[in-house]
Amino acid sequence: MNDKLDKNLILLKNSWLSDVKIVAESISTQKDAKFDGQKNCLYMTEQQSETYGRFGRQYFAAKSGGIYMSLLLKPDLTTEELPEYTLLTAAAVVCAIEKLTDKKPQIKWVNDLYLDGKKFVGILAESVIEADGTIKIIIGVGINFSISDFPVELREKATSLFANESPIISRSELVAEIWSQFDRLVKADFLSIYKQHSFILGKQVEFVQNNVAYEGLATDLTAKGELIVKLNNGSDKILSSGEISLKKWT
Repeated sequence: MNDKLDKNLILLKNSWLSDVKIVAESISTQKDAKFDGQKNCLYMTEQQSETYGRFGRQYFAAKSGGIYMSLLLKPDLTTEELPEYTLLTAAAVVCAIEKLTDKKPQIKWVNDLYLDGKKFVGILAESVIEADGTIKIIIGVGINFSISDFPVELREKATSLFANESPIISRSELVAEIWSQFDRLVKADFLSIYKQHSFILGKQVEFVQNNVAYEGLATDLTAKGELIVKLNNGSDKILSSGEISLKKWT
């Protein structure tokens, strides 16, 4: 299958996008989006050299077989009215994959997607408030689409949508469907979809907050995507994704 990224195919399914800008190499599509700043534009690259996720962590980007993209939005909303873009995007990705394949992805709170217990998607939503008060949202998505050769240290932790098989769809078909689902779900109940695909809810989790270790049962999510954990002492703790990274879940 010729899997060259197809701008026209993506735009055909997403008339709400202003453009799709594809480059052969990029330091970061997040940085490309911030620098260029075109509203409703999708920025993509074949190779990315300085990938980063939550808390500035780097993640593996292969020379081929990956999807690296960032969407720039300029919503005419207040910060209180903004949807939870990380949850929305995660819901859009799982809906797109389940529509086009027989795969059953799950979501690890808050921004990672897993298959067979291994990570294959990372999502990063960032916001920038301009001097005039307008808001820019940049949503980055990295997908291991058909990568089989991972570094030794990642082989037990990472996988691909098509890890040991030939893809039945192209990368562009998946990208087109993801942003079509995103546009559909932005005014729908994407939180329910997110919860249905969560493998953290109902599990014992461990985390550290202010240098104190906690354990408890992940019971639910708030409307803002915060994780509600019932601690072993019976009290509830609400975790913000910007503050906490889960250390363990069983």
